[in-house]
Amino acid sequence: MNCSVAIQYLPMNAASDEETCRIVDEVIACIDASGLPYSVGPFETTIEGSFDACMKVLYECQLAGARSGCEHSMVYAKINYRPNGEVMSTEHKIGKYHDADDVVEAFDAA
Repeated sequence: MNCSVAIQYLPMNAASDEETCRIVDEVIACIDASGLPYSVGPFETTIEGSFDACMKVLYECQLAGARSGCEHSMVYAKINYRPNGEVMSTEHKIGKYHDADDVVEAFDAA
């Protein structure tokens, strides 16, 4: 894998929080359908794969948002690319922080 992309999809014309979530859920479903490994966070979703595959998903996310009724969106992408090598995986970078029990306890404490 020579590419990872953090995608933040922002529906600019959503009438409510519920509509925002519905549209973003459609975009995440598009990412899921790509078959690429991905990780959903509260502000962005990170995908991993070849550069071409990641760019295709980034493009398809915008179409998925439009199909779900979003007439105006902003998409922010952070692209990590090594044309002649491998990029670190999301698991390698943050896996040690993702014990599900610890995450639940941290949010319950807040």
